[in-house]
Amino acid sequence: MLKKTLIASAIAAGTLASLGAQAQSTTPVRDNGFSYTYGQFGYDRWDYDNGPDVDVLTGEGAFALDEHLFLRGGLSFYDGDYDSPGSDDVDGNRVYVGAGFHTPLQRGLDLVGTADVIRDDNDFNDEEWGYALRAGLRHQTTDMLQLSGGAIYEDIYDGNFGVYGQGLVELNRAWDVGARVSFTDDSDNIGLFGRYNF
Repeated sequence: MLKKTLIASAIAAGTLASLGAQAQSTTPVRDNGFSYTYGQFGYDRWDYDNGPDVDVLTGEGAFALDEHLFLRGGLSFYDGDYDSPGSDDVDGNRVYVGAGFHTPLQRGLDLVGTADVIRDDNDFNDEEWGYALRAGLRHQTTDMLQLSGGAIYEDIYDGNFGVYGQGLVELNRAWDVGARVSFTDDSDNIGLFGRYNF
């Protein structure tokens, strides 16, 4: 798993470095026009090493407070099976609330960081509180495509470091569709979602 995480980290770092090199303008940019006020609904697959493999339905949202700060939150319901012998079904829910910061680095390129408080409750473990920290880049790769990626640290049942990536395709001024992945020390997650920008 560590080898996989290191490979994914190297790929993500190389991709983000190339995205930064592609930015054309050196003139200071006040705002890249990315939306940080939205609602979205999606499906994810969480695959934990020596743990549950679950299907997840998630509703999420974010609200921009000013040109740099935004609030965010989400609610997930999941259902799946444990890998270990003698353990069957696991059902649960997860709630998170947090805040984020973004600032333009160059035209079409934002630095983004988030911090979330998480409550996870399922029928296999007791209710648990934790947190997640993310730091990465958001890039306007084409007129219709945005790519994001960076590093994540999550500590709920135990601490896990990893990388994440996301692609967002603009259907029109209000609607986007996207895909996301994350690879941490003990999990691989993949998902699809639809987003409405307010």
